[in-house]
Amino acid sequence: MDATIVQSHPSESQTYQRQQNDAPAKAPQPTRTRTVVAIALIVLAAFIVFLVLGIVYRSDRDHTLASDAAAAVSTPPEVIVVHPVASAPTTWSLPGTTQAIQDSIIYARVSGYLIKRYVDIGDKVKAGQLLAEIQSPELDQQLSQAKANLQQAQKELDLQKANLELALATMNRYKAAGVDDAVAKEAVDQAVAGYGTAVASVAAAEASVASNQATVGQFEVETSFERVLAPFDGIITQRNVDVGALITAGSPTDNTSVAPTSVTGNPTGLFEVSQIDTLRVFVNVPQMAAPNVNVGMEAPVAIRGALAAPVAATVTRTANALDPGTRTLLTEVDVSNPSHKLLPGEFVYVAFTVRPSGQRWNLPATALIFNTDGTQVMLVGPANKLHLQKVTVGRDFGDTIDILAGLNGDETIVQQPDVSLHDGQAVISVEAQRAPKN
Repeated sequence: MDATIVQSHPSESQTYQRQQNDAPAKAPQPTRTRTVVAIALIVLAAFIVFLVLGIVYRSDRDHTLASDAAAAVSTPPEVIVVHPVASAPTTWSLPGTTQAIQDSIIYARVSGYLIKRYVDIGDKVKAGQLLAEIQSPELDQQLSQAKANLQQAQKELDLQKANLELALATMNRYKAAGVDDAVAKEAVDQAVAGYGTAVASVAAAEASVASNQATVGQFEVETSFERVLAPFDGIITQRNVDVGALITAGSPTDNTSVAPTSVTGNPTGLFEVSQIDTLRVFVNVPQMAAPNVNVGMEAPVAIRGALAAPVAATVTRTANALDPGTRTLLTEVDVSNPSHKLLPGEFVYVAFTVRPSGQRWNLPATALIFNTDGTQVMLVGPANKLHLQKVTVGRDFGDTIDILAGLNGDETIVQQPDVSLHDGQAVISVEAQRAPKN
């Protein structure tokens, strides 16, 4: 069987599409070119407009700046000014240690053994109260011997007085007999001489009695020291002896008032008595404040470590002379202590509110100028013109400084001068919002 071959023919649409693909590209349309040109012209016009506006703005700004500069040159600058204020009193907080207003260490005046002790540390005592007794047999024997010698001297005086009476009677008889020449003149003279001798013997006996009385008095005073008495009202703050201790007159004793394992005290007296109804504090006041520390001024005392308010106190006396080594004035402050809450030996701070010697003015630290001409301030003088004034500075408080010399107190001072200001320049003063602290 013969195969039949069928040949397919392309359609008309396919033929047209092939012709279009094989044809060459055509040139762009004129409409697209005109659009691009229009956009370029718009951009160029906008650039020209902005350029013109910038030139006009800069010209106007330069004109304004020139006008402002001219006005600034012709108008004086404004400066903030302050006025000096008198320096306020300064509070000095100075350290010190409390001491009893009266304090006495009691030593033995006689040697012997302590046989009785009536007080211990912390006991309150009155003036004349018996604290202890010392037994001194040797001193007691010396007193007994002195009394016996006095008694013997008194008997000797009685004997001499009797002899004086006999000599007087004998002399009178011989004188009467001598008038009638009944006795020899020599016998009369011997009677008169015997009377004189008797008078001298009586005088010697009286002197011996007085001497022995003085000796007895001496030993009686010494034996009275066997009784140790309190010299004034107070509190026993040390007790350094116990019963049986050997006491030597005038010599210190070992401290036995503390535990035997921690005996560190130096040898001292038998007892120490302190009167603490009033305490005293000695303070060294610096030279610059010393002239204004006066007797009677208040000086509150604050106890270190205590949160309570300071205790009222007053200055009672000063040395009226400075210590050449420290240039300070020794000052005593007394504190009333009736409740005995304060104790001797406490570390305290004493507050003195005093004005430094001489007139001082206070200025802000920024007002000072430091240069080769020294320390100066810039004043606003007559006609609002600046003037440089030399000053002497004192204490520096950080934000303010004391001026010791160079100001009268009525000046107007530039608060913070800068390098653009100069002597003789006219300015406009503007008062500061805050005055300097003092």
